[in-house]
Amino acid sequence: MALYSDPGLLTAQNPIMDIATIERARNGDDEAFVLIYEHFSPLIHRYVYRLVGNQELADDITQETFLKALQSIRGISRDSNISAWLYRIASNACFDIMRRRKIITWMPIMEESDKSDEFTSEDFTPQLIESHLVRRALIEMPPTLSVCLVLRTVEGFSCEEIAEILKIPKGTVFSRLARARESFIEVYNKVAHNTGPLDSGALDDKLGGKER
Repeated sequence: MALYSDPGLLTAQNPIMDIATIERARNGDDEAFVLIYEHFSPLIHRYVYRLVGNQELADDITQETFLKALQSIRGISRDSNISAWLYRIASNACFDIMRRRKIITWMPIMEESDKSDEFTSEDFTPQLIESHLVRRALIEMPPTLSVCLVLRTVEGFSCEEIAEILKIPKGTVFSRLARARESFIEVYNKVAHNTGPLDSGALDDKLGGKER
């Protein structure tokens, strides 16, 4: 199964998946699970990469996420939110990695869709630097805060959905998001001190998405 199937118009807020396909996967249909993998893997990989900042590690965690999903999908209820369930597995995998060791490596790589033969690498230098700084800031934040921030600001999940994904009270989500925004701004300003301070109004643009 290829990790990089084209996500098209897929977003965390538009994870349209045929209920019948999910039900077939629950009943042990491997082909149905492949459809789920191809549908959600680009989203999960992007989310994980935002958190760990390393392509090979994101590949491994994404594969681990779907292997665990394959092993346990028969046990989920028919009315489960499969998107939230997959993000929960991926989040737990990221927590495990980030807690076991302090990740200090990152790869300022642009998405393939952002590259074009019409441009040279020099044209992308400012964006690469910006991407580098954002990923470094996310990596240096406490995992519980960076996960919440990426789920909300980049992936676009509501606070209710984040609470479901992380299995924490909604009030805890609000608290972590407030602390996460403060933490990101503080860490970002430390790693980007030569580019000028970041204020809360510019946070969403730096992370590549806006809160909804």
